[in-house]
Amino acid sequence: MEKGNKSDNNIVNLFEWLSEHYTDEEKREVFLNMDIALKYIHNHGYCIEIFHPSRIKILNNNPNYVKFENLVELSSDLSERSEMIKTDIFNSSLIQIGIYTNTLKSLTPSFLKENFDEIARFLPEGDVPYYRGVVQRGASVYFSEFALEKMNRDLKQLEQQINESKGGNSFANSNEDNKMFDNLSNDKINDSIYKMLNSSKEAAFINNLLIPTVIILSIIFICLITFILIYS
Repeated sequence: MEKGNKSDNNIVNLFEWLSEHYTDEEKREVFLNMDIALKYIHNHGYCIEIFHPSRIKILNNNPNYVKFENLVELSSDLSERSEMIKTDIFNSSLIQIGIYTNTLKSLTPSFLKENFDEIARFLPEGDVPYYRGVVQRGASVYFSEFALEKMNRDLKQLEQQINESKGGNSFANSNEDNKMFDNLSNDKINDSIYKMLNSSKEAAFINNLLIPTVIILSIIFICLITFILIYS
């Protein structure tokens, strides 16, 4: 089931999916879901061991269902852990830029950093600040977080324009309960795709709870035996 052959309509790798989805809008949608899945994986203590489009699967021919195949545990060292996450975010941006510009096979991190301004002309204009931050400034920001902030900013601008066109703030007053976008998540789907991460987390929790309990019971038992031997 997970070989990703074209004969399997339910599972294809990212290369195969993109061969039938050409527009920047379609690409951006799958990139957002890739990022949401990546954030989910990081939040569960893992990162990507092999970051390559052939190892990223689209399930059910649906861009919401993104599965990274090769995962490895994040380091327990906070500094190293941060670097591993930062590397994943950079590699994800590198793949996205390579796909947008059709240069993925030849694009290297050093070339991208040195020639970003020229390459940026071929990227979606609204997303250039994000890619610049990751590539040139080493920002460790998820694409979905950037997109969320951009959506909220655009919504505020739209409200302001409508209010100004009406000569007042009637739009804002009539939408006092209107909430800004506060989340871009795919937890229910990712829970099903990466259920092994939740199982590992639950097992770790049980072990962390069980081991101290066993130690405490052992101490109590030893103390009890000692008491009996001394006062018997």
